[in-house]
Amino acid sequence: MRRIVDLCLPIEEHWRYGIKFSQPRSHAKGDPWQCTAYNLESHWFTHIDAPLHHDPNGDNLSAYPIQDWCIGEALILDLSGVKDNESITSDMLQAATKGYDKHFDYLILRTDRAKKVSWKKSEFWDNSPYVTDDGGEWIRDYHPKVVGYDFPQDYDIRKIRTAKNLKEEIHQPVHEHVLSEGKILQIEYLYNLWSIGSPTCTIVALPLPIPDIDGTQIRVIAIVEE
Repeated sequence: MRRIVDLCLPIEEHWRYGIKFSQPRSHAKGDPWQCTAYNLESHWFTHIDAPLHHDPNGDNLSAYPIQDWCIGEALILDLSGVKDNESITSDMLQAATKGYDKHFDYLILRTDRAKKVSWKKSEFWDNSPYVTDDGGEWIRDYHPKVVGYDFPQDYDIRKIRTAKNLKEEIHQPVHEHVLSEGKILQIEYLYNLWSIGSPTCTIVALPLPIPDIDGTQIRVIAIVEE
């Protein structure tokens, strides 16, 4: 039996992202069809990062043909026991792979952050666990095609909304190791990983077809065979 699990945040109005919806045409106005308009930046909600997002000399998403990575076998690293503001180290990541000697195209870091704290609250970011510098190096050296997270993986992501100088105040070692050095695609803000119910699954991840983009919203599902 095959089960499908949706792993994406809903795209709705949210204090962090500033998205707004309107209806330039609607049946209520007497229009013959209804249309919805909205503003959407490439790194809002569940999205994928290409190296260009962090590295001015990095590749854009068009350099990664979807046939090379959009479907893959995933190992879910169960880190659901981590607490608020706890660091996730290379040793913890290595321990989470115990018993799985084969290499997986997808690594998914599961903390169940949104199960513990609503993603609609600032606390989701402000007190999140995070991956350490050596943890980022571990991901780089494992070198999956894609790595995904259900939490803000760099500590300083929590500072973005209040920092006065992003260039000087924000340090993102995971972005540096994964995107710039490893040239590994990363999916941020996965959701509902606890519903997969298996340490392995097939992931299908399809980005919006925007040429030469630094990142974009992506629809991600898990296929679980039971």
